[in-house]
Amino acid sequence: MARMVRDGHLGFARLKEIDPPKTPRISGRYLDRWVGVWENACNVPDAFQRMARDLGEFWLLDQWFTVGIRGYVQSTAGVWLSESPVGFLESAIFHASYARHPDHVRNLELKRADLYQRLCGAVRGAPPEAMTRLGARAAVYRADLADALFDVAHGMLAGDIPGAGALRDMTPTPPGNWERQLGWTPTPPAG
Repeated sequence: MARMVRDGHLGFARLKEIDPPKTPRISGRYLDRWVGVWENACNVPDAFQRMARDLGEFWLLDQWFTVGIRGYVQSTAGVWLSESPVGFLESAIFHASYARHPDHVRNLELKRADLYQRLCGAVRGAPPEAMTRLGARAAVYRADLADALFDVAHGMLAGDIPGAGALRDMTPTPPGNWERQLGWTPTPPAG
């Protein structure tokens, strides 16, 4: 695309070559395995905490399958100034449809569908204050799972996952209209 020439007299360096970045991919096997590890680590006996954990997990999986998860990847752009390679981090969106290992992606899709069915049944008829508490606690679980799966060590920044970011000292927040997504409607006041 562009050639880099080094002018020995003036010391200028221009870009030698850039390869366009490829579609970012993430391993479905990695996600499938570590979601299970995280679930076991967050094995809580309390039914409310378990439901909040499942809701946080559902939000993250649902985001990956629908709009994708924004993070950072090591760029495939090969840039050389003199002879030393310089790496770049580039913002990218990771989609389930781009993931490697389709069998594991199917497992995660089945898990997402199972969580959705269980959660829809569990929240039916719940009072508004319980839903508020559930959403706040589930946001913390989602941030924790995001940090476990997509932290900087794995090439992604959890701060780029909306509402997540326990690593970044941000207050985790539930996604908008999550109650409607589960089919919950407030019970009309009696009388």
